[in-house]
Amino acid sequence: MDVLGSEDLVASLVKNANLTKDAADRALKSAIRTLREGLVAGKRVVLPEFATLQIAEQKAQIVRDPKTGHQYISPAAKYVSITLESGFQKAIDQTKLSAILLAVPRNDSFAKVVEFHFSRVGWKVMVVNSADKCEKILADGAAYLCIVDYSMSGAQRLVRLVKSVKETNRMPVIVLFPKGRDPERADEFRVCGDEHLVEPFEVYTLLTLAESELARASEEVVIFDHQVCLQFPTTEENLDTAGQLIGKLLVESGLDDEKQVALNAAFREAVLNASQHGNRYNSQKQIKVLYLLDKEKVTVVVVDEGRGFDHRAYLKRSEVGDAVSAARERYEQGRLGGLGIMLMQRCTDSIEYNEQGNMITLTKRLQSQ
Repeated sequence: MDVLGSEDLVASLVKNANLTKDAADRALKSAIRTLREGLVAGKRVVLPEFATLQIAEQKAQIVRDPKTGHQYISPAAKYVSITLESGFQKAIDQTKLSAILLAVPRNDSFAKVVEFHFSRVGWKVMVVNSADKCEKILADGAAYLCIVDYSMSGAQRLVRLVKSVKETNRMPVIVLFPKGRDPERADEFRVCGDEHLVEPFEVYTLLTLAESELARASEEVVIFDHQVCLQFPTTEENLDTAGQLIGKLLVESGLDDEKQVALNAAFREAVLNASQHGNRYNSQKQIKVLYLLDKEKVTVVVVDEGRGFDHRAYLKRSEVGDAVSAARERYEQGRLGGLGIMLMQRCTDSIEYNEQGNMITLTKRLQSQ
């Protein structure tokens, strides 16, 4: 995030108030000193077209520690209360809805239609025709929502960039698929957007979806620090790509090196099992991966399109250290696997299967308990 510091304020005074740099510096320091003295004296400080500031007191209260459940008394404390001027507050609220990045092929006539209708309701639409231009806008932090036409060259690279980088991940991405394309089936390694539409569709539908995605993102920002969804056909190359990408995400997760290696090993085992035992190396079948990072843990979910298996028996044997016997038994029956569950349990804090047995959830806490 860019920082507006005292030097920037001094430069603004020099430019707009026709002051020398020394005079501007003295004026700024004097204004800040007056604000501080007024607040300490118990005065309400009114800054026109900006905000009203005053010292407020938070009374002592009984609170509960969310981790331990123990109650304790939070002492009284004073803080600076800031009430934004209504016009300024409205401007802030609108910025979240004003900057949209629309990535479409060059000379796309539909872009003009989208731009017109979104502009009518107060949205600022930035139309770009290449992934490179999108990257520059993203680097400047100028967009709050990204709409990507999958027909544009580099569309998947753009979606992958937005969702796999922690700094831009919270920006909603809506993918527009051409007519006849099944968004639920990936014919290549795909980092998924947050929502999608298949042409043809009404512009109103896109507008409504964009508004709901911004609302969702603003709510989930306090829950998740990073969310990435992957989908790909069952091929060895895609398994390797998924392992590399998850490895990069883990580097940014806050896990220490040892935990990163452990969870990545568990993930590679899980996705290999999905390919081998679930999808039977059938490239027509899909694997989905969901990566979630919150304040306490990293969660990775792997789903295949197989029939599943009786996971309870193998989990139980693995918990008592008898996974080797389970693996030997499966081998004698002409089946593979069994030992991997023990590996995944040793490398994670918990593993869970769905009822069918074709979805596994791996969890690793950021801090040891």
